[in-house]
Amino acid sequence: MMKSSSVDTPVERGWSFVNHTDVPLAGAQDLTSKQKMEVELIEGLIKSYFQIVKKNIQDSVPKAVMHFLVNHVKQKIQSELVGALYKEAEFDVLLEESEQIAARRNEAAEMLAALRKASQVVSEVRDLQLY
Repeated sequence: MMKSSSVDTPVERGWSFVNHTDVPLAGAQDLTSKQKMEVELIEGLIKSYFQIVKKNIQDSVPKAVMHFLVNHVKQKIQSELVGALYKEAEFDVLLEESEQIAARRNEAAEMLAALRKASQVVSEVRDLQLY
C-alpha cells in the first residue's frame, strides 16, 4: 500500500539501526572508573576522527568536481582553438604582420644600425689614440 507522504523513515523502508548505547559491552559491569574513562576517551577520539574524515570528504568533493569540470572545459576549448587556428584559408590573415609590429621592427633595425655605426666610430677613435 502506497503512502501519500513522499518521505519514508528508514524504519518504514525496512532498515534497522543499532544505537551504540544499545550494544552491551562484554563485562561492562566489571569496568572500573578508570576503564570507563578510557572507553569514553576512545569513543571521543573515534568521533573526532570521523568528524575530521567527514569534513575532508566534504571539502574534497567540490574540489574534485571543479577539477574535472575545468579540465573538461579546458580540453574542449583547446581543441576548438587549435581547430580554428589551423584553417588553411586563414593562414595569410594569421601570418600577416600588424602595422604596429612592423613599425617597431623598423625602429629596432634603425637603432641597431645607429649603434653599430657608433661602435665603429668609438673603435676608430680608440685606434687613433693608440698611434
